[in-house]
Amino acid sequence: MTAVISDSVPWREDLIRISRRLRTRDVQRRWTERTYYLVERDIMFGAYSIRRLIESRKTSTRLPQRRLRVRQWPLTGRVPRPLDRFFVTDFYDKEKQTVAEVDVARLCNQVIHSFFFQLALEDDGTTSLAVTSDRGRVSSVMVISLEQLAELFDYVGREDVLDWNANYSSGAELEERISNHDLVESGRARYADADCDLIELTDGSVPEVVQHHPRVFPAPPWGR
Repeated sequence: MTAVISDSVPWREDLIRISRRLRTRDVQRRWTERTYYLVERDIMFGAYSIRRLIESRKTSTRLPQRRLRVRQWPLTGRVPRPLDRFFVTDFYDKEKQTVAEVDVARLCNQVIHSFFFQLALEDDGTTSLAVTSDRGRVSSVMVISLEQLAELFDYVGREDVLDWNANYSSGAELEERISNHDLVESGRARYADADCDLIELTDGSVPEVVQHHPRVFPAPPWGR
């Protein structure tokens, strides 16, 4: 069994660095085998890092279910075999694409267990990833932009778990981990700096999580 992550900071710092590199690659026009490899490595490592953080309980409990909008190309004929993995448009119809939502946990698994993993240059000059897992290849391929992946990696890289509540009395493992992003997205706080390292309350209340973690809030963040 793989040990859980004890210190999430290096993993998060790498995710932020990967995000910056992907944003540079997103509008790249000249691709070589080397640059393709570097992007594939970054995306694969980024997806694995997020899954490890989730499995190690180093993220908000809401992160795995966070939804991202993607495009889907449906399967048009037979299911592709291993020797077909370089010819994604021969098996999936780009012209019949639909818009769907995928949660973060499933997206990471699709990347980690990818059967198809191909970068595609869009008409607007940006770059997207067409990916599907060995199981997913029987129905469709998922297409997501490098910008979306960069945003996800940056979001997780800047997440800070502020509070962790657990209840095991009923026999089930009921946990809630609250992050800086959770408080901001709930409307109870806002980011106080560009790096999302600090948040401040939007009203005069002082939630319990703030009392436990006053370092997260600029002083004094309430009663202004």
